[in-house]
Amino acid sequence: MDWGSIIGAITGAVSTIVCAWFVYNQHTKNKETDARIAKREQEDKEKRNADKRATSAIFRELWPLLSKFDGVLRVYIVQPHPLDRAKYVSVMYEVVSEGMVNISPIVRRMPIGNIMDFVGELEGKDFVYWASQASVKAGRARSIMHQLGTDKMVAVRMVSDGLWQGNVVIDFDDVEIDIEAVKSALYDVRSNIQYILPEIED
Repeated sequence: MDWGSIIGAITGAVSTIVCAWFVYNQHTKNKETDARIAKREQEDKEKRNADKRATSAIFRELWPLLSKFDGVLRVYIVQPHPLDRAKYVSVMYEVVSEGMVNISPIVRRMPIGNIMDFVGELEGKDFVYWASQASVKAGRARSIMHQLGTDKMVAVRMVSDGLWQGNVVIDFDDVEIDIEAVKSALYDVRSNIQYILPEIED
């Protein structure tokens, strides 16, 4: 009996089996990886589509406010981010009256510490009415109002799952406003958008 031949054959067979197992295992892992990638891509696509639908819905709510009241300069949403440990605020959705300057390029990833008092009111109060520039405590926020020609501001807070989501804000020029009517309109807008507002991804 040629033990060398037998051992060689057994070794060859074992090597073939081991090699086949590694190939099969790698193929299985590749398929699992491909499936995870495909699932992630599908989830990302669905999120992008949902965000697009939400964005369209938000702008449909904001646009009518420009013409609903006299003296409206702009309507926008101030959002904190990241939501669970807010460090910044940004204006992400904004509609403006013809000829007015946008606030969104100015308030984009602005450190909360720069306008702490102002942000404290936005986060801490359900409804805020600043009847003049002088009524705004934060000097930086007051300076921005002056720069943009804003005389009055009204804001309502949005909250979801106990977290501050942001505020819907209307800027006015120097006109008399029916504050209760403005408040009611903002509450209506809030009820339609606060649960679809996309989170800012840092």
